[in-house]
Amino acid sequence: MQTFANIQDALKEVYSEVLVNQMPVKSPIWAVIKKKVVNVDGGKRFVIPVQLGFTEAVGARYAGNNALPTAQANSYDQAYIYMKRLYGRIKIEGLAVEASKGKNAWIDALTAETKGVINAFAIDIDRQLMEDGKGIMGKVASVSDLEITLAARRTGDVAAKWFRKNQVIDIYSSAGVLRVAGLKVTAVDMTNGKITVDSTPTGVTTNDLIYKGGSYTPTTNTGELMGLDGVIDTGNTPGSDFQGIDATAEPLWQAYVVGSVGVLSEEKIQNALDAIEVRTDGNKVDLGILTYALRNKLISLMQALRKVETVDFTAGWRAIKYIGGDVELPFMVHPKCPVGYIYLVSLPHIRLYVLKNLTWDTSNGGMIKSAEGYDEYYAWFKMYANLGTDCRNAHGKMTGVTTT
Repeated sequence: MQTFANIQDALKEVYSEVLVNQMPVKSPIWAVIKKKVVNVDGGKRFVIPVQLGFTEAVGARYAGNNALPTAQANSYDQAYIYMKRLYGRIKIEGLAVEASKGKNAWIDALTAETKGVINAFAIDIDRQLMEDGKGIMGKVASVSDLEITLAARRTGDVAAKWFRKNQVIDIYSSAGVLRVAGLKVTAVDMTNGKITVDSTPTGVTTNDLIYKGGSYTPTTNTGELMGLDGVIDTGNTPGSDFQGIDATAEPLWQAYVVGSVGVLSEEKIQNALDAIEVRTDGNKVDLGILTYALRNKLISLMQALRKVETVDFTAGWRAIKYIGGDVELPFMVHPKCPVGYIYLVSLPHIRLYVLKNLTWDTSNGGMIKSAEGYDEYYAWFKMYANLGTDCRNAHGKMTGVTTT
């Protein structure tokens, strides 16, 4: 029979590595964005000094004017990356433990549960990294008994793309009033944008917002990671500022965003890249992220110019290289990228700031813990991190991009 000591070792030596290695397989954003381990201020946030303006105490003088420019100072501010708490948990009941006694059976039972939660965690992190930091999974269009019809949050987008069977969700009004908590998704109709839940969503109505269970409260906002769509934007999200700075008052703290782009062309890509370069003193854009349809359109554009090349990234993710002017830029597909969107990312200026890397909890007697008052055992892992940028105007976003 396997002992708890053996199980602890397996969890520590095998499943910790599996947990870390599975993340880039499931998430293209995780695969390409670098992680920066940080110390945080007061245990909650990481401080980034940013320059938002330059001294203008420079200039020429006409003959006979020997007055020096009036001294000024560069304009600085501090951006704050607040750490978010991310968890995963497995549970095995006592009967399963007893039935699994044998040379490797205990490990097999643990393996099955661990693989499932690791995959689910990786997929959920990918959702958070792709989104806007608000934690909204979906928007209600209408309700009929146990069935909720969803409204696309963006024009042409797949309304139910973030939903899976057995997810636990909470629903709030757009004003932050809790409608119902702890609903379980029992079925997902991706084609028609509908989900079915396990109990009547009493009080839920049109335009209500759906969140992952336990992740949101209107008093402190969302516990979820900031995402790519929130970083590459012009406004303050999810609250009254972006990383502690009011973007509405600081144009240099805004990404470049162009809407209603229309049919994708080499010129439109180049125009966007040029506009970003004019606005920023940061590093150039070095990655584009887009949908399958726009990737295929880009391939056709490059084929016409006989310039089709590919670039390989971590964990098997591959990008097609755009070549135009003096630019060679890889464009990578994200399976859940919003329809008609292209993100233009400067990778040196976007990081996953990490206070604590993915790790299994070892407190209170080790990794495998017995549940007090229950005939069951559990283990859980955690990560404290958040996505952020130190130069927001180095990035850009094109929306309303079409193939025809």
